[in-house]
Amino acid sequence: MLHNLGSKTYLLAVRPNALANTGTQTGSAIDLNDYEGDIAFVLDASAGGASVTYAVKLTESDTEGGSYTDVSGGAFTTTDANSALQEKIFVNSNDMKRYIKSSVTIAGGTGTGFVSVTGLAAKKYD
Repeated sequence: MLHNLGSKTYLLAVRPNALANTGTQTGSAIDLNDYEGDIAFVLDASAGGASVTYAVKLTESDTEGGSYTDVSGGAFTTTDANSALQEKIFVNSNDMKRYIKSSVTIAGGTGTGFVSVTGLAAKKYD
């Protein structure tokens, strides 16, 4: 649970701000072992270009290099064509597997926008 957003919250760069141009892109694995309770995930997506949409979701795995599956409740709203979107979702880390990644699927052409996902989390022993 996020008790103190000031001094007790840590930022998780699930997907650092990066160009989302074609296909499906996946972020690096984030280890949730040191965190507990709700994690707020914030999506910041800029307009991607005419007809371009971004479908962003969180995926999870028991091992860093394992097979990743969708996190229950971990999908953001798909952006409208050529529209920016900022959105926040909450997922409880106790309900997720140890490792998470972000997945961005670009549809409708070659994107020209940037997409980032940041998590705000509380450590177990802080």
